Amino acid sequence: MTTRHARIWVGIDAGKGHHWAVAVDTDGETVFSTKVINDEAQILTLIDTARERSAEVQWAVDISGRASALLLALLIAHGQRVVYVPGRTVNRMTGAYSGEGKTDAKDARVIADQARMRRDFAPIETPPELVSTLQLLTGYRRDLIA
Repeated sequence: MTTRHARIWVGIDAGKGHHWAVAVDTDGETVFSTKVINDEAQILTLIDTARERSAEVQWAVDISGRASALLLALLIAHGQRVVYVPGRTVNRMTGAYSGEGKTDAKDARVIADQARMRRDFAPIETPPELVSTLQLLTGYRRDLIA
């Protein structure tokens, strides 16, 4: 049985083909660390996993562009709060964390931890009409796949 936390922060090192997600608790301890293929089903599984671990989840990403479009659309469509942690912040802070050189898991850990400690990152918000359009498109895609 997994421990349920009051609040977790999930940092995502976004990429084109896959993302790496690391969740930390209020003490900065790692709750989970996983590779997520940039696919609707895998991203939805990640959202469910985070929700199972905590009632309050704060998401943070390092890219708010094309590579993370599906990820962000699904997070926002499922009512999740997401903040943008600039890549410059991640690059500068990575040296303060122990471990091997640059890895996706390490970057995701830095993103999660920075979101936990700082409150000045900009939230990523999507206009309601865009969310509705994305929900319609993902529903249509789900029907096509079925």
